[in-house]
Amino acid sequence: MTIETGVLQRYSEGAEAVQPELCCPVDYDRELLALLPQEIIDKDYGCGDPSRYVQKGDVVLDLGSGSGKICYMAAQLVGDSGKVIGVDMNDDMLNFMTNGKALPGRWLKALNFVRSPLPPPNHLPNPVWTKVMR
Repeated sequence: MTIETGVLQRYSEGAEAVQPELCCPVDYDRELLALLPQEIIDKDYGCGDPSRYVQKGDVVLDLGSGSGKICYMAAQLVGDSGKVIGVDMNDDMLNFMTNGKALPGRWLKALNFVRSPLPPPNHLPNPVWTKVMR
């Protein structure tokens, strides 16, 4: 099994059911979480909260978006003049995170999800974003 296949399989399992062993305890901004369905919060397997670095008007690129929780949080912060692009290589996670697009809120216009394998940082094209989260 390749590393990519192992990662895809493991996070597909995480999209199906909560995987506590994938989680790292993080104290997130409760106001940003208030609008999110509990399932998106429960299936977040990130290891930090970069939302404190996001400002109005930023263009945010979230590499390895998982459940999309950080993307949904960042979209609330960038406002109408910003954009959030969530990138993940896992179809199951991508399908899961796009389900949240039915949430109410005009801040969702700033949000876009893309399927792509993650390039090494030194292979990223000339950036059009102001913040990169991994």
